[in-house]
Amino acid sequence: MKKSVANKKIPVIIDSDTANEIDDSFALAYALAYNDVLDVQAITIAPFVLRYKNISAKDSLIESKNEANRLLRLMGIKNSKLVYKGSEDFCTNGYFKSSPAVEKIVQLASQPITVVALGTLTNLAVALTIKPEIADNLNIIWLGTKNIFYQEFDDSNYRKDKDAFEIVVKSRAKMTILPSYIGKFIVTSTYELERTIAKNDIGKYLLRLAKTTKFANEATGVKTLYDIAPVAYLVHPEMFDARTIPANYLLKEQKKTLMSRRVNYVYDMAPNNVVWQDFLKKLSKIKHTNAPVQVFFTSNTYFGDDDQIRSRLTPYTTVEEMDEDLISRWNSVVGKRDIVYHIGDFGKYRYVKKLNGKIHLICGNHEKWVYGRDFEGFKKQLLAMGFADVEKKGVLLDKSVLGEKVYLTYKARSCRKDCNNLYGQHQALGGSIQNGYNVSVLFNNFTPVSVEQVKANLKLLNSIKKEQN
Repeated sequence: MKKSVANKKIPVIIDSDTANEIDDSFALAYALAYNDVLDVQAITIAPFVLRYKNISAKDSLIESKNEANRLLRLMGIKNSKLVYKGSEDFCTNGYFKSSPAVEKIVQLASQPITVVALGTLTNLAVALTIKPEIADNLNIIWLGTKNIFYQEFDDSNYRKDKDAFEIVVKSRAKMTILPSYIGKFIVTSTYELERTIAKNDIGKYLLRLAKTTKFANEATGVKTLYDIAPVAYLVHPEMFDARTIPANYLLKEQKKTLMSRRVNYVYDMAPNNVVWQDFLKKLSKIKHTNAPVQVFFTSNTYFGDDDQIRSRLTPYTTVEEMDEDLISRWNSVVGKRDIVYHIGDFGKYRYVKKLNGKIHLICGNHEKWVYGRDFEGFKKQLLAMGFADVEKKGVLLDKSVLGEKVYLTYKARSCRKDCNNLYGQHQALGGSIQNGYNVSVLFNNFTPVSVEQVKANLKLLNSIKKEQN
């Protein structure tokens, strides 16, 4: 296969709704594996909405950022400042506010740069609206539309933010579009993954993602990985057939004034699944990375406790739905070697076997009701179940974890005055400024919070305290 790029690395931004579907994770891993060709300078997070999971555009940014950071760790990349949260809503809804992702795109586009866009074009549209002149330095490769001859494109990347699509198409930016049908040719199965890439950390993780996908049309284990196509086009354009077309073919308003504006449109891909074979070859060469251990904090999970459903403290309708989603969200951010400080009200303790990480439980109200006067017997029982440790009272973390001494305790009224605190009592959110940061799942997208998130909140807390004094 002939080389398609020069020796100099291509500066790239990956704009992705990483946690939307599993093909985003495969595509990001593929791009990061090409570190001999691509210089990935930023991963910007695009919004998505999943109503059946009650995930808003704003919530999606958190999940996608966590997923992107997890992939970086599995690939052995330790740059914690590579991922940037994007727009909290869509241009179609009138949202044109800046964001860390938009600011990064504007900054990097002061020089020529390629953006591989795997979701909606929202971040790019906002960046082009704020600073139109960056269009001259942008080379955008996007997976979207179905076919230029269809009256309605109707694929999700286009449908979720049609206004963003029109803003980008009308800009001066160089643009290549791969219609979604191109990605349909990139297919695999869990059987194939087990025998090819599941030999290293990232491969095992991608296999696990593939196995846990629950879309009905993938129940047999066959997976379609659309988002790999734009990355493949960037590094191996010779695998694809494209032609330039007038930009107004892509717009609802067929304006003759746009006839001079042209975009590249990919209409075919090399046969025999050569793109997928290139993916397998590249990913299989990655060595075990021994991803660094991460620390997380959470509380009030109430696994198996239908009292939370009856009291309507959660958005779930059944305890089974609640448990399934909480376990999925937990395991989506916590790795098997990671450490989790659970600050009280765990729920049914047998659920520990379903959760990733080494769990240090600090007792809350529910634990105290269970152990009564026999804490040692209770602790022995939980250690046998799989907990890493069980603490009767609060724990003082040294500076090595969060950069400052921080006290972990369930009740806000038990917080210490000589340092910052993390606590879990969900009834005490109102006292957060005075007492510390509440890590309850009820206030944190039903997901354990990372060290980075805690540090950011404690930094804000310290600045508020300083202003008050």
